[in-house]
Amino acid sequence: MLKRIKYISRFAKQLSTPEIDELAKIAGENNSKKDITGALMASGGIFFQVIEGPPEAIDSLWSSLLKDPRHKDILLLKSEEGEMERLFPEWRMKKIDLDRNSDIRNEPLKAMLQTVLRQSLMIYELTAVLERAAWAEMVEAN
Repeated sequence: MLKRIKYISRFAKQLSTPEIDELAKIAGENNSKKDITGALMASGGIFFQVIEGPPEAIDSLWSSLLKDPRHKDILLLKSEEGEMERLFPEWRMKKIDLDRNSDIRNEPLKAMLQTVLRQSLMIYELTAVLERAAWAEMVEAN
C-alpha cells in the first residue's frame, strides 16, 4: 500500500539557494527513516512537491507540512492511495531548483508553476465566496 500527495505552496519568506539545499537535505535524511520518497521543485518563491510512501508516514508528514512556517497558501493538488508503483523509488528527496539554472528549457516549468499557483489562489477566493453565500442562505432560511 502506497500513498502519494502532490501539493503546491508559496514560500512564507524568500529562501536562498543554500537554504533550499539544506531543506532538501534534511527532508531526504528524515524521509529515509520513514520510507518516503519524492521530489521538491522550487522556483520564484513557489514549492511543488510530490511525496510518496506508507500512508501513515505520508499523513504524518502532510500534517507537519501544514504547520511548517516556511510554507503559506498550501494547496493539495492530488492525493492517491493504493497499490501503485513509486514515481521516485531512488529519490529520498530530489531537489529541483529551477531558479538555479537559467536553461531556457526550464521556462515552461516555471510558467506552469506560476499558473498553478494563480489558479490555486483563485480557487481559495472562489471557495470563500461560496462559503459566504452558503452562510447567507442558511441565515436567511432561519
